Amino acid sequence: MESTDRGGVLDVLCDLLAECEGGAGGLALVSGGLASGKTDLLRHFQCAAAAGDALLLGAAGSRAERTLQAGVIDQLFHGAGLPPDAADRVARLITSGAFGPDGHGQDVCTIQQASARVVHEITGVVLELSRERSVVVCVDDVQFADSSSLQFLLYLCRRIASARVLVVLTEWEQPQITLPQFHAEISRRPHRRLRLVPLTEPAVADLVASWTDPATAAVLAPVWVEATGGNPMLVDAMAKDLAKGIAADAENAGPAFCRAVVEAVHRWEPHLLDVARAIAALGHGQDTRVVGRLARTTPQTAEHTVEVLTAAGLLVDGRFRHPAAAAAVLEGAPGPERSRLHRDAAELLYRRGAEPAVVARHLVAADRVPEGWSVRLLRIAAEQALVDDATADAVRYLELALTAAEDEQRLAITKVLVRALWRVNPAAVGAHVAPLREAMFAGLLRNQDAVILIRQALWHGDEATVVRAVDVVKSVPGMLDAQSLAELQIICRWFPGIGRAAELAEAVPAGDEDPWVAAARALDTFWTARFGRSGRGRALAAAEHILRSSRPSDTAPEVVTTALLVLALGDEPELAAEWCGRLIAEATEAGVLTWRAVLEVVGADIALRRGDVHAAVDGAERALRLLPHQSWGVSVGYPLSVLLMANVALGRHAVLDDLMRARVPDGTYATVFGLRYLRARGHANLAADRVLAAISEFQACGARMRSWGVDLPVLAPWRSDLAEANLRLGRPDTARELLAEQTALADGRHDREAAHDIDWAPSEMDGCPGEPPLLSDSERRVAELAATGATNREISRRLHITVSTVEQHLTRVYRKLNLKSRADLPHALGAGVLPVQAGQGPQH
Repeated sequence: MESTDRGGVLDVLCDLLAECEGGAGGLALVSGGLASGKTDLLRHFQCAAAAGDALLLGAAGSRAERTLQAGVIDQLFHGAGLPPDAADRVARLITSGAFGPDGHGQDVCTIQQASARVVHEITGVVLELSRERSVVVCVDDVQFADSSSLQFLLYLCRRIASARVLVVLTEWEQPQITLPQFHAEISRRPHRRLRLVPLTEPAVADLVASWTDPATAAVLAPVWVEATGGNPMLVDAMAKDLAKGIAADAENAGPAFCRAVVEAVHRWEPHLLDVARAIAALGHGQDTRVVGRLARTTPQTAEHTVEVLTAAGLLVDGRFRHPAAAAAVLEGAPGPERSRLHRDAAELLYRRGAEPAVVARHLVAADRVPEGWSVRLLRIAAEQALVDDATADAVRYLELALTAAEDEQRLAITKVLVRALWRVNPAAVGAHVAPLREAMFAGLLRNQDAVILIRQALWHGDEATVVRAVDVVKSVPGMLDAQSLAELQIICRWFPGIGRAAELAEAVPAGDEDPWVAAARALDTFWTARFGRSGRGRALAAAEHILRSSRPSDTAPEVVTTALLVLALGDEPELAAEWCGRLIAEATEAGVLTWRAVLEVVGADIALRRGDVHAAVDGAERALRLLPHQSWGVSVGYPLSVLLMANVALGRHAVLDDLMRARVPDGTYATVFGLRYLRARGHANLAADRVLAAISEFQACGARMRSWGVDLPVLAPWRSDLAEANLRLGRPDTARELLAEQTALADGRHDREAAHDIDWAPSEMDGCPGEPPLLSDSERRVAELAATGATNREISRRLHITVSTVEQHLTRVYRKLNLKSRADLPHALGAGVLPVQAGQGPQH
């Protein structure tokens, strides 16, 4: 057997035709796999033969007509352009009734006497015609020919040695010969056996080059060969897609390719389609016994079909070469059949010990849960998916499990589902919390399950649940272990006005036995006067320990937010930004949208504090794209506040007007995020010269902070904000009083940040009538160090303030003292404008 591509086979057939025209008859049997291009090849050869004035007699075998006796003979002579007397003669012979009943599958080498006479006469007609010109007899898919037609073809082949007759037959190439007796008889006669092979990479490149340029063809050819196995039908289909601007790659393919795949698997025996669908449903290489059972056929049939599909280039290693091919085959099945395939596949794989995730994917695709084992398996698969950060998969598994779970299983499944949903869509959690709420009130939730429910209630401003949760936590001993209680304490700090969250925020665990609890306690000093210079070192160390130990979805976002802000406000803004970027990357890779969205806001907040307002806008806008407003719950005040403050700094008044119209839940104003939001609204009003409205916002912010016992400038320096607004109204005395109060706070708590916020205080104080321009203590310290040659970064480290703050202090110094640059500072120092305390020189 000669194996070659379409061009090589066509050349051989044309050579045989030339020999035929010279008086030597010939026989060629062309075989090829599924969709290998046999029919297209035969069409090209017939065109070449017709161009040489040969008489063409063509027919095609059909599975549907294999029981129709003499059906192929009828095709050969019907409409072939025979002389009228020859056509009439053949027609009478075919309809004479000499051909008996279907004998397909019987001994085609033995012909009945009546049939033999008719076959002899029809053969005689062909031989007579060949005296006038060459006769080419072409039969496509001869494996489907009826027995009488096969007998005719054998009879003819025995008598064409010296006649100008060329017989060309094409057939499927299968692992087992379908017509063994026919082949045995054919092989006794002189003949050429030709086998079509898949297209090579150079051949594909040549084909693609006819649709595009050679450079593109060189890039696409190896990809297409890998995707199609060189199958001509599939390559041609990809070329059609390319002509429409759709270039296939390793993952995607166009509609013409998908249609070609479906057409190919429908061309073969019916069991091939069943097996192909079974393989597509399984999704990866499987034992042919599994494939056969899923296709409801024998292992032997499944094995032979896999060989056919592999030879055709559709499969490699028992799976479809291209995912689009598998999808097209499966989507072509009716809905109930697809569901049945996945349901049966799940059960087969489960009983063979497949991984839970593999079985669970089939159950989800089937959208049905068999009784017994499936609910437990779905839960196991979901737990593993959460470990692997495949949150979307976990949600699908758990939602399906709930549809068939028994009452005693539902609570356990719901707990995991709520944990999974919180990672990606907090708004969707609400539909599942009712049973958890009941379990919480009954004292049945413990540790992290209870923390998650309380956090969800806080996030969405559910005061009733928070109030009852406080009672339960206090009345059920051991409900929360020390670590859960410490985490809940930090979470509640952000929601002091919701229900009785403030009580949980003060429930500090006793003792330092647990390192995590000790770190949480040190971190909690952020909210107290202990965050001054004395406690800042412990808080910074605790913040880094917690950040190193945090993993997306395992630690509450509020805890990580606190740790990052401790760094940012504790003299380590660059480190905070570095940690934030690292955690955002981890959350992005893990697909934990809630974590990433919160971290984007924190990063934007840090950027704003460092003076990078454009980065602040970008980060806050990304956060709001990641989670829609309803998913933010009452915490939506955080991204909105950062956006407002950044756009105030940029002077974008139209953007500010749009942001001010955004609706937020009422519960937002009961959170620390709400404090930031009120302050930001105040500054937006100031930017629009709505001074009285700004004062109302600042006063509301201050009233809430005092009532909650968190009057910390680090959260919202509302007094300096009010001072600025009062100066706008021409009330400098009131402004001085407010700044004095803020200064007093700076002596006892958050001293660095408080002093820093006083120095963001308005420069209008410098221009009060009758008073010389004075430098604040912070401005003086910065100027002294700058006069000695210290860089801004060195000053930042010495004074524990940000580089941005150093720059702003120096700008005010230059303006107040009418200095042109840093070079003028030593002269101003020497002139006594910047007095140095007795006995001290400038600090280094």
